[in-house]
Amino acid sequence: MEQSNVRIIYIFIDLILPLMIGYLLHEKKWMSMETCNMLLKVNIRAVATVLALGSFWLMDIGADFLIIPIYGIVVCLIPGFLSYPLTRYIKNPRSEGAFLLTGYLSNIGTLIGLCGFVLYGEMGFAYIQAVAIFQNVFTLLVCIPMAGYYHQLSISRSANIHFRPQWRDILVSWNQLALIGVIIGFFLSLFHVPRPDIFSPVFDSLVHIGAWIGMLPIGFLIKFSSLKIYLREAIMMLPIKFIILPFMAYLVFFWISDNKMFVNTMTLISAAPAAINSIAISQLYKLNTNISTAIFMVTTAIFFVVVFPVFYLFVYNG
Repeated sequence: MEQSNVRIIYIFIDLILPLMIGYLLHEKKWMSMETCNMLLKVNIRAVATVLALGSFWLMDIGADFLIIPIYGIVVCLIPGFLSYPLTRYIKNPRSEGAFLLTGYLSNIGTLIGLCGFVLYGEMGFAYIQAVAIFQNVFTLLVCIPMAGYYHQLSISRSANIHFRPQWRDILVSWNQLALIGVIIGFFLSLFHVPRPDIFSPVFDSLVHIGAWIGMLPIGFLIKFSSLKIYLREAIMMLPIKFIILPFMAYLVFFWISDNKMFVNTMTLISAAPAAINSIAISQLYKLNTNISTAIFMVTTAIFFVVVFPVFYLFVYNG
């Protein structure tokens, strides 16, 4: 219980507090949009690269390793694909791209990581972080190029010109720099290279630094007025996030495993609300951050008020 309380304090310090400060900076006009974008770029390009390296360096690359990357990718692909038919109700490429980002990406590493730790301790937290790592890889390989595609499509529509994708700019970006960290960390782990003693405190510090420079711009971008405008889009995402995907995950893992903790943790991962990164990427690629923000806020609220209590009562205690 004491460890859980400490972790909840860290969640407030590293997540809620920078969100509040970022929102205050926006309301008081104490920070510019250029500074906001700079912080997002530093986090995605620099801090994320070191954290990706460290995360993979810590992983045990073995036979049992295979199910984690498969699930980490599938848990992104299914809700993303289910979101595509709904884009016919969305008017423009900027909004469509932002909507799809919220479909593909879920708040696994941060929010679900905390819930898993509260329920199952370090083992539950470890399972969740392993899946979250591969969501980050999916983000770098798929979601960032997709955002680049919709950015170019939006420019061509606004200029009323024929759309010719610049695939080199779409598929290769400085925002994918963390892939280098993934590759280096993977081989360091594969060949059992020992980590230097100084790496652990550096890694731990960057987790907190990354949280602040990642969350503060998100708070800066939050507009509560967007809730009313994009409530319909947020409601469209609810069945995908909280009914279809969790039900599918529970059936599959119940069939392949008799480990109740493992089955429940994988099911909890599939019920994650929209990711904070969907807002960050929307901002970097000039997509509709308001729609990403609205879906993030609504799905997060529903998760806390309905989904997690139901999970706790009927799955965890079932």
